[in-house]
Amino acid sequence: MFLSLYSLSHCDERYETGDIDFKFKAGETYDKSVLTEILVLPREKYFNRINLEEDRQRLAKFYFDNGFFDVIVDTLTEINEDQINVTFTIFENSRYVIREFQIIGLEGIPEKLKEEINRSEINAGKPYSKSFVNSEKDRILNILWNNGYYYARIDTSRSLIDSSRRGVIVGKYSDDLQQNPEFKNKVLVRMRFTGADRVYYFGESEITINNNRYGFSKDIVIRELKFKGGEIFDKSKIAESERNFTKLPIIQLGRIITVDPDSSSDRVNVRVIITLGKKYEITPGISAVYLNNRFFAGASVQYTDKDFFGGGRVFSTKVEALYNSMGNNQLEISFNLFQPFLFRSNLTADFTTSFGIYNFLDDFEYIYTQNLARLSYFIREYTFYNNAYLDITYDHLRLRIKNNIVDDQGNVTPAGKRRSFSNSIVGFSLVHNNTNDLFNPSKGFYHQLTLENAGALPRLIAVFNKSLLFSQYFKFFIPNRFYFDLTGGRRTTIFAFNIEVGNITEYGRGGNIIPVDRIYKFFSGGGNSLRGWAPQTGGILTDPKDGGKFLFEGGYEIRRRPFPQRSFFYPVWIVVFLDWGNVWENIGMFKFNQIALATGLGVRYDTFVGPIRIDFGFKLFNPLADKGNHWLWENPGQIFKNKFAIQFGLGNAF
Repeated sequence: MFLSLYSLSHCDERYETGDIDFKFKAGETYDKSVLTEILVLPREKYFNRINLEEDRQRLAKFYFDNGFFDVIVDTLTEINEDQINVTFTIFENSRYVIREFQIIGLEGIPEKLKEEINRSEINAGKPYSKSFVNSEKDRILNILWNNGYYYARIDTSRSLIDSSRRGVIVGKYSDDLQQNPEFKNKVLVRMRFTGADRVYYFGESEITINNNRYGFSKDIVIRELKFKGGEIFDKSKIAESERNFTKLPIIQLGRIITVDPDSSSDRVNVRVIITLGKKYEITPGISAVYLNNRFFAGASVQYTDKDFFGGGRVFSTKVEALYNSMGNNQLEISFNLFQPFLFRSNLTADFTTSFGIYNFLDDFEYIYTQNLARLSYFIREYTFYNNAYLDITYDHLRLRIKNNIVDDQGNVTPAGKRRSFSNSIVGFSLVHNNTNDLFNPSKGFYHQLTLENAGALPRLIAVFNKSLLFSQYFKFFIPNRFYFDLTGGRRTTIFAFNIEVGNITEYGRGGNIIPVDRIYKFFSGGGNSLRGWAPQTGGILTDPKDGGKFLFEGGYEIRRRPFPQRSFFYPVWIVVFLDWGNVWENIGMFKFNQIALATGLGVRYDTFVGPIRIDFGFKLFNPLADKGNHWLWENPGQIFKNKFAIQFGLGNAF
C-alpha cells in the first residue's frame, strides 16, 4: 500500500521509521552509506513528514554542492505494518566540471605573490565542489593577510548594473553555449577580491594584564610576540603569538585584537589582553596509562608554581600511584621544571627527576632514578615536520628478582638476587601532526620518527667505575596514523589505520655491557597492540614477557557514531577493528608468515578527557598455534577460552 505525504499527515496513528533505501537513475556516484549519514530520518524512532521533506532537500543540496546541478530527488513511502519504509529515488544527471577559474582584483600585487596564489588546485576538468572552492578562497585570503593586505576581502557588494561584480560566482554557461561540447556541463568559477591595493604594517602594541596580582611582567608577554612594530602585517604571526601564550600555564587566556587603521595611516595597532589564572595550584588527578602494553589506572596529586622565580617558568612536583594487578604496579615521585623560553620563543626545555618503584609482573622489582632533559623546538605549521625533540636521559635502576626464574637451559636465577645498572639515552624525534582533534581525530595524518642511542655516557663513567653495568644500542621507532572522515565532515563514521615499525640493535663489547633490559623493549598483545592477545603474551619470542627487539604491527578501525546528536547516547561509538603484526627477537628473525591477526569490536564513550573504551578481541590468525588451529574458525570450541581477550583503556587504540 502506498500513501502520499498528504495522506500520511492525516493519520492519527504514529508509525516508526522503517527501512531507508535509495534507487539511482542516471548515475550512482555515492555509496548508500554516505547518503544515509546526511539524513535525519534514520536517527529518529518515529516517522515525521517534515523530516522526510527536509531530508530530500538535504540530499538535493549535497548533490548540488558537489556539481550535480540538474539533480532530481524524489521520495516514495510505504506502510509495512507499524513502520513506514522510505525510498529516495535520485536522478543524478551529469556532474559539472570546472572549465575556467578567474581571479579578479589582485592585479596590483607583486609577481611573486601572484605566483603563489596561482598555484591553485582548481584546474580545468576538475569536478565542481563547493567546499573545495571555499577552501581555495580561504587559501588566497590567508596569503594576502599574511603579506600585509589587511583589508583583503571577497567583494560582497551587489551591483544592480553588473551582477558579475559579486565576490564568488559559480555560473553555468547559457543554454546556447551548452550546445557546444566545449561548454556543455561546465561551469565558470570567478572570485573577485577587494582591498588588495595597499600594504599595511604592524604599529604599536598595547598590553593589558587583567587583575595582575602576581606582578606578572609585560616583558614576558612582549617576549612571546612574533611581530614587532614596523614589520609588514602578517595575520599568521598573530595566531602564532596567541599559541605561544598557551605554553605559559599562568596565562588563562591571551587574546590579540587588531585596531583598524584610519584612512591616513598604514599602521595596524594591536591590543594584547592577558587574563591570568592562579599561580599556585594543588591538583588531584586520576591516571590511566599504558606501560609496556599493560593498562594501568591510578591516582595522583600535584603541586604547581606557574611563575617560578618569574619568566613564566613552571615548577611542579607530583606523586602518582598506578595499578594493574598485585604484581604490576608503580609508585613515583617526580620534580619538573619547565622553561618556556630558551634562547628563543619556539624553543622550550623540560627538566625532570623521578624516583620510584616499579613492580614488573610478579617476578621483578625495579627501584629507579630517572633524570630527563627535553628540548622542544617548534618548526613551522606549514612544514612536513612541525616539532622536534631532543631527549637526554640518565637512568639508574636496581633490579630485585622476587621469584626463582628458570631459563630454557634449566639455569635458575634465585629469588632475592639483586643487580644494579645504568642506562643513558640520547633520543631525537621529529613529529608531523595535522590531525584535527587531540582525542578523537576524524581527519589528518600523524607521523613520528624517533632515533635513540644508549650507553654513551655510562661508557665514559665506566672508565673510572669498573663495576658499572650498562647497555649499548641503537633504536628507532616510527609510528604512523591516518584518519579519514567517511561522512564528508560530519564526523559520524571514521576510518583510521596505523602502522608501526621499531628496531633495537645492540653493539659494543666488554665486561660492563649487559643485554638491553626488558623495560626498554617492544611488546605484543594488549589494548594498544594485538587486541586478541592479553598484554605481553604475543610475539615470536621464547618468553613474551621479556619483550623483543623488532616490532612490525598496525591496525584498521571503522568508528561509527550510531545515535543522533540530540540523543543521550550520542557520545557512544561502535568500533570494528582488524589488528596485525608481531614482535620478534631481532630483525633477522622476521618472517611474513609469522604476522598475527586479531579482529573484534568495541564500544567508546566520549568524555572530556577522551574516549573510554572496551574492546572484545579475537585471535583471527595465530602463527604459533598448533597445526589445524591457526585460524579463529578452526576448533570453535576454543574461541572463548584461548582465542579471546577483553581490553580496557582511555583514549582510542591509535
